[in-house]
Amino acid sequence: MPASPRHYAPRAGTRVERRKARTRAGLLAAARQLFAARGMEHTTIAQIAEHADIAIGSFYNYFRTKEELLDALLEEELSKQLALLELRQAHVDDPAEKISIAHRHLVRAAQSDSDWAWLLLRLEVPFRVAWSVLGRSARSDLRCAIEAGRFDVADPGLALDASGGALFAVIHGQLVGEGSEQADVLHAEGVLRSFGLNRSEAAEIARRPLPEPTHPTQEQQPE
Repeated sequence: MPASPRHYAPRAGTRVERRKARTRAGLLAAARQLFAARGMEHTTIAQIAEHADIAIGSFYNYFRTKEELLDALLEEELSKQLALLELRQAHVDDPAEKISIAHRHLVRAAQSDSDWAWLLLRLEVPFRVAWSVLGRSARSDLRCAIEAGRFDVADPGLALDASGGALFAVIHGQLVGEGSEQADVLHAEGVLRSFGLNRSEAAEIARRPLPEPTHPTQEQQPE
């Protein structure tokens, strides 16, 4: 009687799929470094391919244009930061503190990862890109704070633009060595005051311990 065929647990994707995923990740990593150092306009597809150690023709198997690569890169980078700051906010009920956490998180992200920060600042239209991902969360937090009576804001859209502009200015200051070690706290305090909180409450909220972006344990996850 012939032996039964062996059954092996399937691996995550085929060898070709895994190779393609590595190559795509390599292109994104190369673009991240080059765009941060030079800006997109001064970076060529040939330079990205060379930095990723692939043939230039292979680039087009993954992205049609440099702009398409940029969109994919920013979506990935900003989505990562959004996921982390939402983890920090997960167990916070006060919408004012949630906004403080978001701004403090992004300033600290810039302090710890200069490539990420320069990537944002070297873009010609950072608001369009950043708010396409982060703005959804920012608008929701601000709306909740206004509805809860925490903020007094005449024009929410204008208030968001102003706080976003202040955020980019603070990030730039950190990168060129003009920022304070407490930049995240001082910036968050300024944002809260611009939204209508008094000086003492804004200062107290901005100085609360910043929650760690930890994932819930298996026991805490919903079934």
